[in-house]
Amino acid sequence: MESLLPQLLSFPPHPPPSLPLSDIAYDREIRGLRKILNDTPANALIGGVPNGGDLLDILDPSINTLPYLYVLLAHINAARQKSSVVEGPLWLKAVDFAERFDPVQIRYVGTEFRRVTAWIRDAALAVNKPIAAVRPIRSAILRLDPSSSCFTSTHLILVRLCLQASAFRAAKPILDKDIYEFPSSSKIQPSGHLPCSQHDTSSGFITDQTALSASISYRDTLQYFLYGAMNYMALREWPRAILFLEAILTAPTKSNASQIQVEAYKKWLLANLLARGEVPGSLPKTTSPQVAKQVRTLGKPYEALGEVFKDSLAKEIDVRRLNAEVHNGNHRWVAFTIAKLASTYAALPLPIVTQRATPNSNDHAETAQYVAMMISNGQLNATPDQRSQDPQSWILRFATSSSTGPHARSEQEQYDELVRRSSRIGGLADHVRETDRKLSLSKEYINWVKQSKKESNAAPHGGDDPMLPPFDEDIMLDG
Repeated sequence: MESLLPQLLSFPPHPPPSLPLSDIAYDREIRGLRKILNDTPANALIGGVPNGGDLLDILDPSINTLPYLYVLLAHINAARQKSSVVEGPLWLKAVDFAERFDPVQIRYVGTEFRRVTAWIRDAALAVNKPIAAVRPIRSAILRLDPSSSCFTSTHLILVRLCLQASAFRAAKPILDKDIYEFPSSSKIQPSGHLPCSQHDTSSGFITDQTALSASISYRDTLQYFLYGAMNYMALREWPRAILFLEAILTAPTKSNASQIQVEAYKKWLLANLLARGEVPGSLPKTTSPQVAKQVRTLGKPYEALGEVFKDSLAKEIDVRRLNAEVHNGNHRWVAFTIAKLASTYAALPLPIVTQRATPNSNDHAETAQYVAMMISNGQLNATPDQRSQDPQSWILRFATSSSTGPHARSEQEQYDELVRRSSRIGGLADHVRETDRKLSLSKEYINWVKQSKKESNAAPHGGDDPMLPPFDEDIMLDG
């Protein structure tokens, strides 16, 4: 132990040298430390220090990430052999590591990193407290990749835990960050040839070689978007929920639609119904025709519900018809009816709103309260003209644009929104450029370019664009 401790503390040098290590030197040193740790028996790692104590109390997870991780795993394995009950101190050490590890060093121990996050999940589920694992696992994802733009198996673990714990809002820091890439299986790294190098995107170091993610299947990706949509639906964030469900529906498939796609279609219908008061006339254009046909066949009852809802709004009939289809759906029907009136009229007396939008055409006070609630919640941009204390004399004036009414946005707010959208588009463009660059280095693309050049050289007119399909010249002749 006396000779082991200096080796464990040897890397990285602390305090840091004035001249940082080069990527090559950093890679060589950390691989050497990893070999020492792999060759060290587990009992030596948990055997304590010469004067008593525990290595976990000496090592700093933010500096000595690799040795701390190996010692932690040695303790976890020893604890599993003794008892299935998780000890409090060990749990705290694991949580502390998940929130403080060095994000560059961890790239060299992907398998061990996943073992710790899996143990945190299992330990929380063993005591029926999935919420306890949400924060440390979420912190681990964002510490490894602040952009969270590269999908990993840990993403799926987190959103499932949030559903199990009903901690829907806790998943938002991950779900709100769009997924652009998946772990690369290619050994070619265009933005850096070493894990410790500076990479343009996180997919440069989250690869099959670093093992920071377990093998990802087609089903894993669909489950992530389904669980994410369910989190958003619980929070009533319908646009994001619909986006996630459409990601499932448009996923490529070789044959039949999967059960997850069928479930996503049902939820897609309901989300559109609750968000917009209607069901879209068609699925997204990029949905496979075979998938579209199958999910629509299996989702007929949900389509029928949408028709009932639409018919109820169009004819302004008694809300009890819809209540026969949806329990406790009255308030949504009233909200959409008032929103429909707002898109048609500039102003209406409150008694007419009561008559057209509520089941009790004489309860104007209740209508006034409901309209006030919609205005305060941001569902309705309108102003009630209160000519007296009697709501029957009120006139509801609807705003004609986003720059008028009680929810009018200032120029600064509109500017901030434009900046936010521009930043989002800029980030998307960066990921598109990086994807194009990686594609240009792929084996498939290089083979395609070679084949295109051969066909171009063999063509009689040599100048034809190989990317344009051939055409029959006869169709260009005059009749």
